[in-house]
Amino acid sequence: MAELTMEAGTRSRKMSSFNSGWLFALGNYAGAQQPDFKDQEWRKLQVPHDWSIEQQVDPAMAFGGMQAYLPRWNVGWYRKHFHIKSSSDKERLYIQFDGVHHNSEVWINGHFAGKRPYGYVSFQYDLTPYIKWDQDNVIAVKVDNTPMPSDRWYSGSGIYRNVWMIRTDELHVAAWGTFITTPEIHPDKATVHAQIRVNHHGEEPADCTVITEFVDSRGVVLGKCESPVTVSASEEVTVNQETVIPSPHLWSPEQPDLYYARTTIVRDGAETDEYITPFGIREVVLDPNRGLILNGVPLKLKGVCIHHDLGCLGAAYNNQAMKRRLERLKEMGCNAIRFAHNPMAPELLDLCDRMGFLVIDEAFDKWKSLYYEHLYDDWWEKDLEAMLIRDRNHPSIFLWSVGNEVENQGQPSMLVMLKQLTDYCRKLDPTRPVTCALEPHNVPISLREGPIEDKVLHTKKMAELVDILGLNYQEQWYEHYREAMPDTLIVGTETFPYYRGEGNRVKGYLPVNPWFDVEKYDYVIGQFVWAGIDYLGEASYPYKGWASGLIDTCGFRKPISYLQQSFWSEEPMVHIAVFDPAQEDAGAQWTLHWKSPGLASHWTFPEQAGRLMRLVTFTNCESVELFINNESYGVRKLTDYPNRLMEWHVPYHAGTIRAVGRNGDAIVSEYEMKTAGAPHRIVLDTDRSLLRADARDIAHIEVSVVDEQGIVVPNSDFELSFDVQDKGEIIGVDNGDLRDHEPYKSSRRKTRGGRCLLVVHSGLETGEVVITAAGDGLAVGELRIKVEE
Repeated sequence: MAELTMEAGTRSRKMSSFNSGWLFALGNYAGAQQPDFKDQEWRKLQVPHDWSIEQQVDPAMAFGGMQAYLPRWNVGWYRKHFHIKSSSDKERLYIQFDGVHHNSEVWINGHFAGKRPYGYVSFQYDLTPYIKWDQDNVIAVKVDNTPMPSDRWYSGSGIYRNVWMIRTDELHVAAWGTFITTPEIHPDKATVHAQIRVNHHGEEPADCTVITEFVDSRGVVLGKCESPVTVSASEEVTVNQETVIPSPHLWSPEQPDLYYARTTIVRDGAETDEYITPFGIREVVLDPNRGLILNGVPLKLKGVCIHHDLGCLGAAYNNQAMKRRLERLKEMGCNAIRFAHNPMAPELLDLCDRMGFLVIDEAFDKWKSLYYEHLYDDWWEKDLEAMLIRDRNHPSIFLWSVGNEVENQGQPSMLVMLKQLTDYCRKLDPTRPVTCALEPHNVPISLREGPIEDKVLHTKKMAELVDILGLNYQEQWYEHYREAMPDTLIVGTETFPYYRGEGNRVKGYLPVNPWFDVEKYDYVIGQFVWAGIDYLGEASYPYKGWASGLIDTCGFRKPISYLQQSFWSEEPMVHIAVFDPAQEDAGAQWTLHWKSPGLASHWTFPEQAGRLMRLVTFTNCESVELFINNESYGVRKLTDYPNRLMEWHVPYHAGTIRAVGRNGDAIVSEYEMKTAGAPHRIVLDTDRSLLRADARDIAHIEVSVVDEQGIVVPNSDFELSFDVQDKGEIIGVDNGDLRDHEPYKSSRRKTRGGRCLLVVHSGLETGEVVITAAGDGLAVGELRIKVEE
């Protein structure tokens, strides 16, 4: 069955993309909100759009490390002219922004519609009082990114998420107006409850019937409720409905089954609205002794933290780009994602629902510092509500987080705010637990360096106000916390990618992965590695981003990601990584504990001929046998390596190195690397062979320099130039090196390790996109992608 969404079309509610046809100018223009403002020379574009990613790196930029040294301290204006036909004098018209960063103000035909300072939440405005039916209209959006400092990471600038035009009858379901819960779940049946808010903008009371059909993924109606309702003029009522679904398919990361609630409102025999809500049926139990129980089965969270940027695309949301990243995480066995540290695009939650990721949905980073310091008192409730009511039907979300590494942890002022926020979460969604991510540094020095008993008592004050104790980088104290709070569950909301803490201080680190603490203790429900994917910002020059992720900004997996896969994946796997000092500088720019050892996943080291090489095999197999040019160098058993870093010292001989993983005597996995010869040609591989002619669909082209046998040449990098002809356009280039300051919007890129990434999007015409890549002394690479309606 085609996916049920409001965008896919309903009988009475029209939700259409409002992304195309915008005009943009960078700068503050007096009078730009007025309909007759002269904008003929403004740039034409479509949103989502991020103006900062188009800029040149500026090392002298104020607070530049936070924002990848990509200028953003400016005002930008967006304007759109549109004509809309009236179909009924009872029609309502709304505009929905899924995110504008930040400090946005919106006008329609010169009338002020509203403002939203926080850049990460979705919001709607009612345009009906100001719209000119069957005439030209102008909507204007001012985006003010001048306040400093802002977020600690790259936020991007502008209308960077989708925009929607919504047309409804005057009698309709309110914005994000449904709340689906499953109060009782049994193998043979599940009770599903729907709470529906109905708005009426008419001048007379409306007698109507609210009908909700509960539909499975095949389109079969499994339950139906009808409720007669009278809605007074200009009022809102809440309707409660309940049904029983037989033999429910339970949502889980392994089997992410979805259902749909299709709510219609009927008045005088005519349908006035149809509203579709995807949801899932799953039971989450927090057992003090067994941990997280999903659908009756204990589950460990194999998670990563991610920020919202998409590398060379910046903050401008693209669903295909995000899906490609999530697919790489799935390859590792990842089953959970923590949104750091703000609400994300709603489409990302849809992906998590469909692909099977459990989510920590987080509202804020700091509360009373950086940009939000001036917003908290007036906006915390509105912004938290915006996240909760928009997101609370997603089965992927199992935990709300109200903050990350906030100020004055454990102090009276902080405890008051923590209670305020957690109570509000429970008020709007009593079905999910709440946490706040705590870190060991944001406390008085006496507690950081003092007796563990004082640290525990301090943390206990905060633990009493949350449902799960969220801890950043505190594995060495798990046992102490548990002893003092025997009914408290712990989740590693942030963990290092390779090291864990040691002893009573925050300065000692061991080369032992924090995953072992998750495996060891039932009361530790999981870990979220910082970070799953490299991101822009939070950097120190010459870096322009955080480089210690498991995946780089191109979406290419790093060797250390296979160690994580060996912990998380149920599928037998083995991978070879060679210790390579030349890779040490490719790690994070901060202190040692953010790095993993310098590793390379290739076997091309001509300067090491005849010398001993140190390498490691990452595996979840019982044993590994290593071969070089078909000569065995022995067998290692995983049980002999308690940290699961199976190390080898072997002589370097050009040719083929191969690892064979066995369970018992059976070969269950193999991996090999071959020595590359001289660079010969360019190869282009795409994740899409067909694009839609909508000027939005994109393809990621992974570009490799290879030898005559097709082996990637990792030790010779080339400046490549790209040409895209006919029905497409380059929208980004990248090589994953966060020290590379060349622009992301370009037709050239230098390879890194023999590879780089090119992103193209389709136009509005059908045909074929022809992409070529050229470099000195290399045979040209060519790729063709079809573009269809």
